[in-house]
Amino acid sequence: MEIIELIDSLEELVVEARRLPVGGNLVIDRKRLLDVIDQLRLAIPPDIRQATQVLERQTQITQESKEQAARTLNEAEHMREKMLQDASIFREAEERGQKVIMDAQAKARQTIAEADTVAAAHLSEAAEAAANQLSDADEYALKVLQRLQEQVQATLNAVSESTEQLKTGR
Repeated sequence: MEIIELIDSLEELVVEARRLPVGGNLVIDRKRLLDVIDQLRLAIPPDIRQATQVLERQTQITQESKEQAARTLNEAEHMREKMLQDASIFREAEERGQKVIMDAQAKARQTIAEADTVAAAHLSEAAEAAANQLSDADEYALKVLQRLQEQVQATLNAVSESTEQLKTGR
């Protein structure tokens, strides 16, 4: 179960908690439990949020690289066409145009590969950190729930003892 689901379940437990017939108190301390929920929410690592940003940045870098490559290719094509118009340097213009296109394609591939490598490294680091922090948060949430269960059990035991005392006439 994910930490967000645990938080939602814990909050639902507080909202649906029944009041004791005497005194109007809850079986569990509502404020304390809500504080724990707030702490759990704050414990969600920012790396989880940052992983999405890393993915978006990777997409942006890749798109920018492709756009730059397209512009470079477009510029190269325009340059090639202009050179072709001059008949006296036709052969030289054709060779230069092909070289510019090949260089632009190589540069575009290199830029895209570098962007992918950087984005993959950031994503891998963020995913690893997020997994570690999520595991820590899950462990913390489990401990809190276990303590809560112990407190609820102690309260139930006290209620049972009080009921037995009332039945036996003290």
